[in-house]
Amino acid sequence: MNMLEANMRKVSDSVNNTVRLVAEFGDESAKDVKLYTELVKRLCVIDSKMNNHRKALAESNREQCVESFDRRYNAGIDKKNPQVHGHKRYKDFLEYANPLLNPTMRASAREQDSDADLIIEDNDDQLIDPITKRPLEVPVRNKQCNHVYEKHAIEEMLKLNPRTRCPVMGCAAQEYVQPKFLEIDVRLQQQLIQGRALR
Repeated sequence: MNMLEANMRKVSDSVNNTVRLVAEFGDESAKDVKLYTELVKRLCVIDSKMNNHRKALAESNREQCVESFDRRYNAGIDKKNPQVHGHKRYKDFLEYANPLLNPTMRASAREQDSDADLIIEDNDDQLIDPITKRPLEVPVRNKQCNHVYEKHAIEEMLKLNPRTRCPVMGCAAQEYVQPKFLEIDVRLQQQLIQGRALR
């Protein structure tokens, strides 16, 4: 199960990276968010079915014989197709991809964030991941302390040690970093793409 989850995370990260590259270098035909949304929907279906299977196994493993195990397992499996629109991976993807690939959202974000562009240019520390010390690709903001990390780097760090504090030097936050407080920073992502386009 853990290997499947790790592979799901890798595929999900690959789709996000593809969207980022398409937003930066792709032509308009490649910027159809529906193409990538269909892939993410399939991932969410697989993820939901895997969780469903895991729960049914957990409920069935107390049974003493094969027949009762099968009966309990089959009763625990949800036969309906999973609804993906409420899935966290699906919501996160739309929040990330729509502003990058939808020109109207990009334009309105640019108008709203003209002051933020100036701030970003002055604060190069925000462009470097505090964990890997490499440029940010998919920035996530910690809502507990407002610091930004590379999505994959902080997820790997939390997987190795769930009791991790903010890795930014001198951060005053006392709480452990929690995945529920990590949010893709779409505005910063757009600014990173715009900055690379200007170079």
